[in-house]
Amino acid sequence: MTRPLIASIVYNHDCICSDVPERYPDTDIRYLAELGVSGDKISHLFNLKGGEVEKFIGSLRAHHTASQVKVLRKNEDSADVITVTNEGASTHHALNESGCAFISTPVYDSGTETVRVFASSFESLKQFIDSLKNSYNVKLASKKYLQDNESICTEGLLKSGYLEVASAANKLTKRQSEALRLAGSMDYYDMPKKSSIRDIANRMGISEAAASELLRKAEKKLLPSIARMVELSN
Repeated sequence: MTRPLIASIVYNHDCICSDVPERYPDTDIRYLAELGVSGDKISHLFNLKGGEVEKFIGSLRAHHTASQVKVLRKNEDSADVITVTNEGASTHHALNESGCAFISTPVYDSGTETVRVFASSFESLKQFIDSLKNSYNVKLASKKYLQDNESICTEGLLKSGYLEVASAANKLTKRQSEALRLAGSMDYYDMPKKSSIRDIANRMGISEAAASELLRKAEKKLLPSIARMVELSN
């Protein structure tokens, strides 16, 4: 009996979203939508945010996989852009062939991309991952099989609150995510705490006030969705 599942995968490869962000650690790129395929080209919509947006756009245009970059809107620290790249440099074909689908926007950090994938079976997920291995460094980070009483479509995920929490997590900035990951790995939320704000700040190379502010903002974005997920599960 095959069972649908939700998986989290982490990968990197030679594309504008994995390569360019490494050069501009203070600027984030967030995937918004696939806009379509024309011949061997595929278009995507991205949002850029940070202190080096202009340079980031220049590097996108100079990247060997990009045939065109259109700027839709830009100000000092934010921009919406459309990139046109070779279809082979994206996950589009692998998703179509395997029948899998992204259910979260990819999160880019330190040259890697993390994304949640819906698969109708483990075999289809394996097909998707295997089809990327020629050009991607990819690994399966986690997987969760849907229970018999959960819907295969996203309705079940919406009812569980899973997508709401995933969406909130995708709104964290890179530094907020880093602070939260450190807090978790350093048992900051244990009772009693096994680390302090000072420990987290030292690891990040910032002041205690800055570390505290990063955690406060991350928690503010996540906690309402987590509370909603708990409410739905009871």
